[in-house]
Amino acid sequence: MAKYKGDEVNALNSLPLCYSLRILAMSRKNHVAIVDGTTGESCTYSELYDRVSRMVLWLGQNGINPGDRVACLSENSKVYFELFYALAWIGAVIVPLNMRLTPSELNFIINNAGAKAMYSSDSFIDNSNEAIKGLSSIKLKFKTGKASADWVSFDEFTDIKSENVRSSDNIIGENLFMLLYTSGTTGKPKGCMIPQRTWNGYAINMASCFGMGQDDVYLAFLPLFHVAGFGTAVSQIQLGGTVVVTSDFDPEKLYELIEKYKVTIMFLVPGISTYFLYHEVRKKTDVSSLKVFIGGAGGEKLEMVNDVEELLGANYFGIYGQTESGGKVTWVNSDMIRKDPSIYGYVMPFFNYMIADDNDNPVSPGEVGELCLRGTPIMQGYWNLPEESEETLRNGWHHTGDLFVMEESGLVRMVDRKKYLIKTGGENVYPQEVEIVLLSHDSVADAAVIGILDEKWGEAVKAFVIKKPDMEVTGKELSDWVKKHIAGYKAPRYVEFVDAIPRNASGKVLKGILREGETTPDQKV
Repeated sequence: MAKYKGDEVNALNSLPLCYSLRILAMSRKNHVAIVDGTTGESCTYSELYDRVSRMVLWLGQNGINPGDRVACLSENSKVYFELFYALAWIGAVIVPLNMRLTPSELNFIINNAGAKAMYSSDSFIDNSNEAIKGLSSIKLKFKTGKASADWVSFDEFTDIKSENVRSSDNIIGENLFMLLYTSGTTGKPKGCMIPQRTWNGYAINMASCFGMGQDDVYLAFLPLFHVAGFGTAVSQIQLGGTVVVTSDFDPEKLYELIEKYKVTIMFLVPGISTYFLYHEVRKKTDVSSLKVFIGGAGGEKLEMVNDVEELLGANYFGIYGQTESGGKVTWVNSDMIRKDPSIYGYVMPFFNYMIADDNDNPVSPGEVGELCLRGTPIMQGYWNLPEESEETLRNGWHHTGDLFVMEESGLVRMVDRKKYLIKTGGENVYPQEVEIVLLSHDSVADAAVIGILDEKWGEAVKAFVIKKPDMEVTGKELSDWVKKHIAGYKAPRYVEFVDAIPRNASGKVLKGILREGETTPDQKV
């Protein structure tokens, strides 16, 4: 585990995640904490505290102790959310599983984590059974709904008489709470070791940058197995507000929940935000409660930002983040974006940061370097990967692997991932710079850029483009468009028109998948 210097030892690092829950159970006992948008069930902070304490008793009686890993495969739900808090209370470690993974992929993660228990919702019980085949470490299997075969019904905890269960004084903010596995686009996924303190820092960042507070209602439909989905939702609980939790990205359902529960904050990732915003049901829905719409930084079209504010009446904010950093890292508002659509804004308050060269020395404003971070939200390292952990957290800084430039004003701009750098004819091309120019074209709905092998230039720039409906444009026209805005060597030499661009749960393009495709002569411009 990396040891930071100086300012990292503070109250936020010492507070366990459930500390605020105990306080809120008294100070906001009758305020609605969670609403399950699928079932309509809800609970106040007092009821949430009672239910979580019953879960703690049940889990303890079934052998779950501090440090035990519990794998969880479930859609978003009120019960799943309560389970997070129960495991934090105990000091156990939750391993949220991506619902989209195959049983063999899930098996690798569960085995790698050394999970002692497996929780599954009823709808994923078949996948769960396949995923844990041959794993002797699993000692407890529990599920929602009725017990079946060797799965215990988690509903039994509701029959346990509530007691005043006191959390151990040994559970502090530095306790490991979650293993969040990276998407694994290059090689096997790695388990990011996320401590309880991460979510304290996350909540303060949400309050200070977006004004999230106890009067807000957050619509949590982004998956809770993802750092952004979980972090934004748990922040609303930590701050004493209301979370409406649902599992499906169905615009009609989302608009219904916004109107019914007076949602004030929502967070959508690139790739689905446009579909939601321009859906016909918006026109007949009361969205006047919305105040804040969080989307991507440096990746959304300017017209999207403007339409969010005009059509929804909400303030648009963009963010950049990553799992290893504990979620959101930078924030930008719509005024900054209108001045410069490529800007990523400011680094959030609970991070100390520098933009560094390859020797970990700060670079001057205007120079490209790697964004390095310290602070409360940062992970402790990669699970059972000491060498990778040491490399990423070397010299007391978390190295994001992302290249940034800082302006004199303190605003920062992401250039691209280090690993995505394209070397063509001896020149550096950062794909994101090309993507931003492509997205500014009126006919382009979405775009992604990669480097492909080229005999003459070493690498050549290739663009994947989704055209807007009823719009026509050629690859040459797009290449010429790029040449009008940035250096000619950065323009795509190949353009492939596609119906969809693969993205992970956070909206990031899966460029490894794009590289697997064939480049054909007709794509050359």
